[in-house]
Order: sequence, then C-alpha cells, then structure tokens
Amino acid sequence: IPQLAGLTPKAAANLVQKLPLALQVNIEEFNPTVPQGYVIGSVPSAGEKVKRGTAITIRVSKGIEQIAVASYVGKSADQALNELTEAGFMVSSLYGFSETRLAGEVISQKPEGGKSANKGSEVELLVSKGSQFAYIPNVFSIEEAQAVKSLKDLELKVVVKTIGKKAVKKVTSVSPKVGTKVKRGSTVTITVG
Repeated sequence: IPQLAGLTPKAAANLVQKLPLALQVNIEEFNPTVPQGYVIGSVPSAGEKVKRGTAITIRVSKGIEQIAVASYVGKSADQALNELTEAGFMVSSLYGFSETRLAGEVISQKPEGGKSANKGSEVELLVSKGSQFAYIPNVFSIEEAQAVKSLKDLELKVVVKTIGKKAVKKVTSVSPKVGTKVKRGSTVTITVG
C-alpha cells in the first residue's frame, strides 16, 4: 500500500488506480491535525503488504470537529465548567464584580453562546464575585470578635478602637454608619468598650 497521507483525494485515487488494487468509496472523519479535504491515510495502512485486488479505502479529513457552544450567561459557573468540559472544550475562568449577577454566575463568555468552536478549543468564562459594594451591617452591642468577623466576611477592612476597661468588649460605635453603601475593601472603624 502506498503512502497517501497529505494528498488530495483525487491524487490518492489516481495513485491507487495505477496499482492492482480495488478502490472503495472514501470515508470522511474529523481530524485535528490534517486540514479539511486532504487524505489522513488508508485502510489497510500505508506500507502493508496485501494481495492483488485488495479493497482500499481512503480516509479523508473533515478538519477539526466544530461544536455548538451553549450560552451559560446567568447560569452557574460550575454547571458551565462541567458541561463545556464534557463537550470537549478547555475552560478558563476569570472573576469580576457584577451588580446584576449573583456570585458564582457567569457574566459573559467567549465565544458567545450559539456560535460554533473547534473541539478542544478554549472557552473563557467571566464569573461574578458578586457586587463590588457592601452595606455596613448593624454590629452594635455585638462582641468585638463577632463584629470583626461579620465585617471581614463582607471583604471590609476593620480598624478597632478600644475604650474603657470592661472584660467583654461590645461595639458602641461604627463609622461609616450602619446601612451605608461602601466598596468592598473599604475600611470600617468600630469602637468597642
């Protein structure tokens, strides 16, 4: 069997017809490395010794398989990751704040949903970290440790001012005041005593 890989189907057929072999109908299959319309190889393979009149099938590339990409905007990033990976895509995630999407939801994706992409190519997801703003909670009369934890859970920096000599210190003042909308990462000062 001659080497047919890399030829056009017509050139491969001409080569096979010059030999005492029977040419079968070409089969087409997806191939990530051989360009569409070119020969991947043959069945039996190149270099095999066969009897005269043996049927030969030429394998022709359909190129890289294209897969439809679903839209995951507004859906869970975990769901998107699982389904896209299962479909044969590589997935990368970036994270950003969103005022319209809950934490963990997909804000946007590349390529967009409804388009086709090469199997094995990358799909980029922008995943929400939630709002970039937080509201100062009411931490009055709460013990210092619990108040600090509540504020840090909202990604706020906490400065503690201590007054008095009580053994158990509770919050007596908060700045900025309770209910104020602040950016995450802002500093909140609490006074305990």
